[in-house]
Amino acid sequence: MKYNITGMAGFLFFVNCLLFSSDMMKKIYTLLFLGILYFGQSQVSCSLTYERTLQGFDVYIHNPSGATMYRAKMYIDADGSPRAYGPNNSGLDYTANAGYTGNWWALVTDASGNPILQGASDPYPGMYVSTTSLVNSHYASANPLRYVNSETVPFIAMPTNVLASGNIIVGDVAYVYNTTTGQSCFAIYADAGNTTSIGEASILTASLVGVNPNVRTGGTSAGIIDYVVFPHSGFGQGYIPTIAQIDSIGNARLYGATVGGPCIVSCLGPMFDQTAPTTQVTTPAGWDTTAFTASFTDADNNCLGIERRFYQVSDLNASNDWRANSTHGFFNDDFNGPSINSDWTQAAGTWSINAGQALVQSDQVSSNTNLYASLTQTLSNTYLYNWAGTMGGTGTTRRAGFHFFVDQPDSSNRGNSYFVWFRLDDDKIQIYEVTNNSWGSGPVKDTAYNFTANQTYDFKVLYDRITGLIRVYVNNVKSAEWTDATPISGGGYVSFRSASCTYTVDNFKVYRSRNATASITVGAGNTYDVRYQNPNPATPSGHVNSLVTDPNGNISSVATQTLNIDYTHPVAMTVIKDGTGGDIDTTYNGSQLQANWTSASDPNSAVTTYYYAIGTAPGAGNVVNWTSNGNNTAVTVTGLSLVPLQTYYVSVQAQDGALMKSSVVTSDGQKYVATVTGVEPLNQQLQVAIYPNPNAGQFTISSYAPQGHYRVSVVDVLGNVITEAPLEVGQMPLDISSQSNGIYYVIITRQETQQRFKVIVSR
Repeated sequence: MKYNITGMAGFLFFVNCLLFSSDMMKKIYTLLFLGILYFGQSQVSCSLTYERTLQGFDVYIHNPSGATMYRAKMYIDADGSPRAYGPNNSGLDYTANAGYTGNWWALVTDASGNPILQGASDPYPGMYVSTTSLVNSHYASANPLRYVNSETVPFIAMPTNVLASGNIIVGDVAYVYNTTTGQSCFAIYADAGNTTSIGEASILTASLVGVNPNVRTGGTSAGIIDYVVFPHSGFGQGYIPTIAQIDSIGNARLYGATVGGPCIVSCLGPMFDQTAPTTQVTTPAGWDTTAFTASFTDADNNCLGIERRFYQVSDLNASNDWRANSTHGFFNDDFNGPSINSDWTQAAGTWSINAGQALVQSDQVSSNTNLYASLTQTLSNTYLYNWAGTMGGTGTTRRAGFHFFVDQPDSSNRGNSYFVWFRLDDDKIQIYEVTNNSWGSGPVKDTAYNFTANQTYDFKVLYDRITGLIRVYVNNVKSAEWTDATPISGGGYVSFRSASCTYTVDNFKVYRSRNATASITVGAGNTYDVRYQNPNPATPSGHVNSLVTDPNGNISSVATQTLNIDYTHPVAMTVIKDGTGGDIDTTYNGSQLQANWTSASDPNSAVTTYYYAIGTAPGAGNVVNWTSNGNNTAVTVTGLSLVPLQTYYVSVQAQDGALMKSSVVTSDGQKYVATVTGVEPLNQQLQVAIYPNPNAGQFTISSYAPQGHYRVSVVDVLGNVITEAPLEVGQMPLDISSQSNGIYYVIITRQETQQRFKVIVSR
């Protein structure tokens, strides 16, 4: 019979039917499965052939690789252990399981057919020597080291008729997986079983996959163990490989490409892939000031690829609390504030924040507590809710859980919603569908799970509002699942609930499904994903979190990318002064200009650079174009050729760490006045005396000005203005004692004329 099924749902349906169907048709015909799975650009084609049924367990051959596969029980095989069997049932196993007098099939016997006892130099003197099909040919037949030790080597036993049909030879490598615990290991075929029983493994194999390894009381009769055996994959007879060698071969065979077909793990679906996928987040380097694109790199270990992709955006508010924009379908609450955030409404129960560390519901009497919050849940196809939960208290029917896609949060059962209920004392995970505030006759899914009081569990609930899939993870292991044929497509709230117990909740996060990239918006208010800026340059104010699932339900760990956010420009300088100190209006140096300014400010990314320009008009840069001044708040520009009587303006602009610039601030200008020598017309109107001269830096200008407005400036020999002020008629003291010894000039100016006087400072 030939089946052509497209898509993951068809593939998983077929594998499930193939593994568990008892239809007699499969015992008559070879079942050929040819499924084409579409994941992006990749295609996978698989072919399985039914071989036989033993003890109700079906055996198949995977055609591309030739691997033999079956799901069966696990009995414990002690063979090969030097203490497996002993006189009077003194070994790990009952002696009868090794044979009987005249027919010892699991022991080394002497010429008379009697079991040989180990000697003083052997591992367990007085115990029998137990055999296995695979041997180390370097040791003699009576040496216990010749055989594969069940306690130290992972191996399986197989029926001889299955060996033949699968082309299996002794020493071949196998993959063993416990479908209940999710534990797995690689092993070797080392011992042959009879033709009517299937599912047997060594003591170490059982331990590695989470099965009770006690030879007499352990093992499992349930068909929960998957076995895949790769033909001609081992070292063959005569050599017992190390565990490292077994693992190396097993990984290559299970996950590597096979001749003529894709990797086995892709073809056989959820039976064989328990490796979590991975995800990474990449955002533009540096500071984010406007909307940007986050890119995600998602990968799985096999050919099936990624099933679902999720992301969450969170931001740090002014109270140093990590939140998320619930109107954009995200939620984040670490419950580390002094009180419950106003996003939540306490409808029933006693809810509080425990020492800024977690949310606690302490009412053990109430059978229906309720803490709810608004959350938009219609922006993506799939949502994932994640929190850490702890159930405790002294009751006997303790339970707690979570409602999602809620439309009436104040109602007793939240109107229309889904509800996941974790029952501590009944050891169950239950999924309910609530319709018109009633969950009907009971849960739509009831799954056993062994919970422990006061133990914290990582809970994740996935809901696809298009397909109706609800999947529950406990500690990242898929633990319950149900699909609603008529899914609820919208709901504006989520709600935590408990009954007859204490319930601690921490680190609640809600993720949305996404594509390979997502646009992240930045700005103030609920229009944006990231609504807050960095409180300081060293403290990020945003996170983009990502996780993914694969088609087998494995879920990745969370990947996080921090965001540095600054969407406001620096606050500009308040004052720019011409000169090096107080503001000057006149300069007498024709080759340089100077200015200084107050500091700009930016609390988010900090001011990193000042730029200045010089022009003959405010804000212009026709003399010196915009130039970096580092983080200095004063500048001296030399090498200029200034035009006499021209006024020059210095403009400054600050830049922050996010490369945003402040507004431009400009000085009130400084006029270049060339100094002259000799007597000018000014001297005919102004009578001036300067004394004492020389002096120690303190002197007096005695003047009489019949009319007009005069200014006095003191400059050094380079033309730098030391001080400048209106000329006071009469006696005007001046103090330049802070200057060094040397020659200075007192320049008295009126309109376009001036008079210069030499002053000598000498101490």
